This record gives sequence, C-alpha cells and structure tokens, in this order.
Amino acid sequence: MPVVDCHRRDFLKIMGLAGTSATMGCSTDAARKLIPYLIPAREIIPGEATWYATTCRECPAGCGLLAKNRDGRIIKVEGNPDHPVNRGGLCARGQASLHGLYNPDRFTGPARRREGRLVPLSWETAQGELAGRLRSLRRQGGEDRIVFLSDLTDTTLEFLIREWLAALGGGRHLSFEPLAYEGLRAANREVFGEDTIPLYRLDEADLLISFGAGFLETWLSNVEYARRFAIFHEPREGRKNLFVSVGPRRSLTSASADLHLMVRPGGEAAVAMALLELLRLEVRQGNLPLDGDLARALEETVGSFSWIEEAGRFGITAENLDRLAHRFMAAERPLVLAGGLPLAGEQSTAVGRAANLLCLLKPGSRQLIDFRAAVAPGRAAPAAAFKELSERMGRGEIDLLLVLHANPVFSLPPSWEFARNLRQVETVVSFTPWPDETTALAHLLLPVHTFLESWGDYSPRDGVHGLMQPVMGPMFDTRPAGDLLLEAGRAAGRAAGLDRELPWPDYYALLRDRWQDRWQQSGASDPFEHFWQEAVRRGGHWEEVRTSRPPALAVDFQPRPPQPGQGAEEGDGYALVVYPTIQFFDGRMANRPWLQELPDPVTQTTWGGWVEMHPETAARLGAARGDMVRLATEHGAIEAPVLPITTVLPGTVALPIGQGHVDFGRYADHRPANVMQLLSPEVDPRSGGLRMAGRVTLTRIEGRYDPARTDGSFFQHGRDLARQESFPVYRQAVAAGRPAEVDMPLAEGFDPHQDFYPAHGHPDYRWCMVVDLDRCIGCGACVVACYAENNVAVVGREQMLLGREMSWLRIQRYFDADGATFRFLPMLCQHCDAAPCESVCPIFAPHHSIDGLNNQVYNRCFGTRFCSQNDPYKVRRFNWFTFTRPAPLEWQLNPDVTVRQKGVMEKCSFCVQRIVAAKSKAREENRRVRDGEFTTACAQSCPTGALIFGNLVDPESRVARLSRDPRAYQVLRHLNTKPAVIYLKRLTQEI
Repeated sequence: MPVVDCHRRDFLKIMGLAGTSATMGCSTDAARKLIPYLIPAREIIPGEATWYATTCRECPAGCGLLAKNRDGRIIKVEGNPDHPVNRGGLCARGQASLHGLYNPDRFTGPARRREGRLVPLSWETAQGELAGRLRSLRRQGGEDRIVFLSDLTDTTLEFLIREWLAALGGGRHLSFEPLAYEGLRAANREVFGEDTIPLYRLDEADLLISFGAGFLETWLSNVEYARRFAIFHEPREGRKNLFVSVGPRRSLTSASADLHLMVRPGGEAAVAMALLELLRLEVRQGNLPLDGDLARALEETVGSFSWIEEAGRFGITAENLDRLAHRFMAAERPLVLAGGLPLAGEQSTAVGRAANLLCLLKPGSRQLIDFRAAVAPGRAAPAAAFKELSERMGRGEIDLLLVLHANPVFSLPPSWEFARNLRQVETVVSFTPWPDETTALAHLLLPVHTFLESWGDYSPRDGVHGLMQPVMGPMFDTRPAGDLLLEAGRAAGRAAGLDRELPWPDYYALLRDRWQDRWQQSGASDPFEHFWQEAVRRGGHWEEVRTSRPPALAVDFQPRPPQPGQGAEEGDGYALVVYPTIQFFDGRMANRPWLQELPDPVTQTTWGGWVEMHPETAARLGAARGDMVRLATEHGAIEAPVLPITTVLPGTVALPIGQGHVDFGRYADHRPANVMQLLSPEVDPRSGGLRMAGRVTLTRIEGRYDPARTDGSFFQHGRDLARQESFPVYRQAVAAGRPAEVDMPLAEGFDPHQDFYPAHGHPDYRWCMVVDLDRCIGCGACVVACYAENNVAVVGREQMLLGREMSWLRIQRYFDADGATFRFLPMLCQHCDAAPCESVCPIFAPHHSIDGLNNQVYNRCFGTRFCSQNDPYKVRRFNWFTFTRPAPLEWQLNPDVTVRQKGVMEKCSFCVQRIVAAKSKAREENRRVRDGEFTTACAQSCPTGALIFGNLVDPESRVARLSRDPRAYQVLRHLNTKPAVIYLKRLTQEI
C-alpha cells in the first residue's frame, strides 16, 4: 500500500490486524502483519475525541456546531453553547448533517454527462473543460450570458463569486432560497422602509401573536426562536406570558400556543385587520395614544370596511377578537409575527403589513424588532428573479449556468418550465456533492466538499460571523468550491491578466485576508494571528449590539388595505394549505435517512408524504387512511395518500413540502408527493414571491400507500399520560405547598407494606431525567441526537409499517378528547427503581446498576422478549434483523457504543458512555461528578431545555429540586415502578 501524504486533519487511514491462513489445512498459525497509523495527527489521540467548532449550513439559520472527531472521523455534532444563535441547542436537521457527509449517494469525483450517463473525469480534465468554456465566452464577449446560481452561501465565497464574475467581465449571481419570505420583506419595505428581515426578540415580549409564522419549525431560525420562546413562555413572578396562534392548520408551532384561532385559508389578513379595527377604536377613545402620522396611517389602512364581519366569515368570532384586543391593550411589549409561509403572494404581504402596523402601536413592541441584526434570508433573491432566469434560458440568452447547492428544478413551479429551459443552456455546471433534480440536467459535474470538510464563513445575521473549518478530511475526491473557482478563473484568464484580479493562491488565503479586514474593523488589540486562532477555536466572531433606533413608520408609507377575500366555502374544490416541515425544510434534507425515519411531530408519519384532511372530508370522498387521491389545479396534479386528521377544517386539505423527489438519492426518491407541482405560474407583483394555488380538486384513485405512522392512536384513552393544568391552579398549588405526585426512585420511596422487592442502594449517584412538558415543543431534535449518539438503527418504511421502529426515544402526540388541540410526551426508558422488566428475564440481561440505571447487557440477551411484554411503557426495541448501513454510513458509528445484532433487545441507556466518561474524569480529580458537568445527547440538543439530566442523590441538583415541584408526576405511577423519568405538567391559560 502506498503511503499517502496526509495533512492536518486529513482523514486518517487505519488498517487493523490482517491475517491469512498459512496453509490449506487450516493451520492455527497465521501470517499476521501490524500496520500502524500512516501519519498520525498531533492533535488526535487514538481512542480520545477531539472537538472542533464550525457552523451548520443545512439551512440559512447558521447555528454554531461542535463536531466530535474520533480517530479522524466525525461521529457526532452538537450545538455550540457559545454561539449567539443557538446557544448549544441543535435541531434534527443539524444533527442529520452527518448523513450528508456520509451519504452513500454522494458523488465520488468529477464527471461529464454523455448520452445521459455520467462519465468519470480527472480533475485536470474537468477543470480544463470549465476553463475552456470560460475562455470561449470571453473571446465571444458573452460574459453577460453567465449566471451563477447558489444558495445563501458562505460570506467570503459570495464575495469571491462576485469578484470571479467581475474578473471574467460580467455575469450575474443569484442566491436561491425556496423559502425566501418575499411577502415579509415587502411588508417591511412598505411599513418600515427596510428591505430586509430583522431579528425578533421573542424572549422580551409579554404577548406573542403569530399569523402563520412557524418559528418553532422552519421560520427564519427555528432553534434560536425556540430558545427565545421557552424564555418568553416560562412562568415567572406569578405570571405567564400568552401566545396566540392564528392559522388554517394546527401545526407544531400552534401546538405550543395558549390559544389557536383556527381560520379558514385566506382569512389571516382579515383577522389581523379586524384586530387593527378594534385598536383603532381604542385610539379614537384616547386609550392608545399615537402620533399624528401613525394615527392617520391606521385610520386610512382600516378604512370604512367592517373587518370584524369579514373575520367572522372566516370562522373567527367577535368575542375572541375582543378578548385578543383586550390582551393587546394590557400588554406593554406585544409582538406580532407574520409568517410569509405558507401564506404567499398578496395575502402574505397584507398580513405582514398588518402585523407591522400592530407592532408600531406600542413603543415597547418596537424595541423587539432589531433591523441592525438583519437575518440572512433577507438577502435571497425573490422568486420572480428565477422566473425571469427561466424565461431567459428559454430564449437562449444564457450560455453558461453554474449551480452550487441549489435545486430549482425541484423547488420551482413546473409551469415555469425551468427544466425544459435549462436544456437550452449550452453548458450547465453543477458543484453539488450529491445528485438532485437540477444536477441530473448538468453537463459537467464538479462535486465540492460538504461544509464539514471545508473552510468558510457565514453570517446568519449582521454582527454574527460564523467560521467553518474542515473538521475532518475529505471523504471522496471532491474539492473546495472556492479553490475550484480560483483555479478555473486563473486558467481562463491568465492571458488577460486575471491573476492580478484574483491574487489569492487558494480559498483559505482569501478567507484569512477577509478576516484581517474584520479584525481591523473590530478594533481588537491582539495581533491578527491571535484573533484568528480564537475565532477558529470559538467557531466565529460576534458582537451582540442592541439596536439604538427602533423601527418607525416609513416616510413614504402608503395605506393599502387588503382586498376582502373569498370564504373557503366558496368556489370549486377544496382550500389548499402548503407548509414546510421541521424534518425536510424545503426538501433539501429529504435524502437523510434519520430524517425520513423521524416521525412528523403532528401526523407521526415517516418515509413518505400525505395529504391531511378532516375526517368529514375523507368520508365525503369515501376515502380511508392510505387511499390514494389525485390533487389537481389548473397548473398541475399530484397523487398522495389520505391521512384523516383534525389538524385542518372540513373543506381544507394540507400538504407538506419536501417529498416527491425523483433524482435525489435512494432515501428520497419516489415518495409522494412534490406539492410544488400544484403552484401557480404567477408571481406577486408587489413582493416577487410565489403564488400558492388557492384551491384544488380531489379525486379518489386506485391504489394505496399506507402512511407509516408510529402513534398507534390519536388519544390517551383516559390514562392521563401527558398531563396539563391551568396556570392559576398551579399558582395555588405552589402557595399551598402541594406535594409532587412522585414516588422517589430512592430508598426513601420504598414502603415494605406495598413493595415486594427491597430498595436499591445508590450511595453516590442516582441518575434521573426531568421532562418539562411546558417547554417541550415536540420538534424531535432529541430523537435524532439519540440515533447519532447510540448507533440506533434505521429500519426503513417496510419495517416501520410493521411497528418495528428502533428509536430509543419517541415523541408521542396525543389529541385532547375534542380533537381540537394536542400535546407532546417524550417517552423513553424510565429506568425504574422497581423495574418490571428486570424480574422476568431468565438470564438477567436487564440489570439494575448501583447508579440506578436499567442496563441492558447485550451479550446476555438471547431475545425472549419477556422484558418487552412486561414493560408498561413499551420503550424496549427488539432487533428482528441485523440492521446494516450502506457504506460509508457506518463511519458515523460511535465506537463507545455497541452495535446491536439480530435477536438482541435494546433501549435507552441514559447515554451510559457519557456517564462513564464523566465519572472517570471526576475520579482522576478525586471528586464527584458535578451537577451539569455533562448531560445526555437528547438533553444537550434540546433547543428549549425541556430535558434536564442529573443526580437525584444530590439534593441541590436541578433534577432533585424540580422533582419536588408541584407540577412533577410520574407516568403510570399507580403501577409502583418508581420511574427515574419525572415529568412536569404543561401549564395552560385562558386568553
């Protein structure tokens, strides 16, 4: 084997002990050869993890990451607690970034498409072809016929793209984001005079009203807003802030609302305007003082139309509007959010304008909108720009299209004929690391590193500059995007003196050069090298600066009241709601098996799409769950399976964005359905955003596609598993000193008169988890974190249909009896002190440790499944098969955790490997493990801090204090299992 010259953090190649039989007679002697690390890296110690800070690029939010490098490969990513965006939390999509790094469908090197097939090329040949095409365009004077299409890419790379195009003589760069919030930007431009999207400080509000803003799912920066929402919504000083959600669908975000006002699609603007109408009356009566310009703007915007009656047509009662207006008047810092999605077009802009006007009515509200911290999605090009690009391609005006991390063929309406027009472009170059629908039409493929293999930087908002570093060496024969552009540019323009315009030897040099400018702007007294090293170590550089100028009414504000809409009951067909999901975002994450296996929080569906419809609507169609229906508009049609559920009103159907791929890899392809096929070809002239098709026709067709669901039932069936109580009742309980409903999983919790077994001794530690249901939003980040940390197998759709999921932690969703609201319950092994699974195993595979853990001894288990039958919580998983992982997905496996085989039972271990590491460190320092010194993977990832892990023996630990809270209870306490997972009831309140 040749010796490879490995540089810092290059992938370490390991070869173990190789043996072959010395003779044909199966001699016990074997020829063995030990092959050590070829070139060991100084900072990597075999068997010990090294953590590197970087920035997540799975969506525009740009959360800070810590990547765990073990023996040269990344096995886990976690949120960076120092990063101002996510403060240590991380969503399921961020956790699943490893399935992008190790995706088995990644391109392994450059290629050219010939006769529909990819033919491998050397990098020299591939770059030569690109450079030759660039030289040809320069000679022909066709530089303005070049378009570079990318996502919201690295800050320095975006600068390089502009410089690169300028050096070539021209061209256009477009930043493509399917969720670009054009309506929200247009509303900010018209009301505030700011053509961008600000940071909203939810945590400082005292009333929150959301018109379709799914800030706990995908809206702008869901991890940050989940953290801020948890602070906003926590009980404090005898009060609890109110959250009201308004929308046509019960979503993950609205599930956390104190009140969700179910409005028929298209009625959101009417409700917002009705609220403005009621507040205008308060202004007229002198109860809400406003300056003259704002008072006139309010009067002219509301006009003489009765918006209260209009809101009634969409299902909102005058009583609810009065109560909401009363709460708004009583609040000092109310914050009103507009989604921009799933609303679209004129409706989106109208709702955004009304929400902005509401925020202007209170001085405290203005302080919560920070345009000095404008967020990255505000920099994306509007959808109208891509419709124009498609038309230009169709007219033959584009000769070279370069695509980086963008998939417009999937995400744009087919009626724009983007795919057909793309075929008119003479040369299409894709830099994408894996296949997608746009790359399938590219002529030249130059695959780039993923963000975990690259240097770069990204600014998720003004004042926050995240750094990316290669946390491991490249998996395949790919290249950094910046280096490719520099090399191609120099090769294309060397004769024209292009070297003087692109002077950087490589992208890393350019990155450092740009950060020298940042160092000078920061006024740091330390030398640049110290500033740079600290930024790399920390994951970036940021300065939290509060706005000194709250937004005001734009000087050129023009009152533009929305046009009264038509009711959902009018017109042909059914009202359509389209929404992005927390798993797949806009569809770019559908090729990640962890996310396909993660149940949708609301529908609990995996591995495929669905169409949500009210059971009455399904009955009208004669369709049951899993029956296929055809949804059609005048612009297109799709087929999807029926899911009867009360998340929408009768006459309304809802579909998620993200599924329906046809060329995105084995995990994403041919799963119903791509809802973008139904979109209107028109764009909103005011915002440049897409117009969602308002109504669809439904036709039941032959065939079935059973949704692979994990819930089993919508309801709790009287078992009172996920509990809640009103906030006033809780306050009375605190005042009265009501005891917790907890049988402590300690010796003190045992009573010889009612316990058959004696108490366990826990002299130093009794590990326990507290789950705060008032903070849990059901996002599923903890579930994917558990998959990553504990080598949990992905089983696929067929096994999920058989109920053979392997997840150690699940988020159960239960509807209330009326079907109007639902709540979440994280369920995992309860690590009971009187565990019923332990006593029935004939070979003692379930074992109670001295620290209180219910261990599962894998090499004892031979699969009787008695423990599962005796487990009332149904949290034990049986390996029906030896589940395998296609290469190179197995490189992600955590070497500290055994990979289970066929016939073995498994379940949550409270991340025992982390417990062992923490105890070993404490023992070396001759002390006990401190409270909060470490935590489980699920608790670490939780954006809202709903999961708290610690030592119950320590009376001052957080879990010990919370276990005495009047909200504390144990699931199925009456079984006397004494669980070590203690829940805190969710708190409700009336508007």
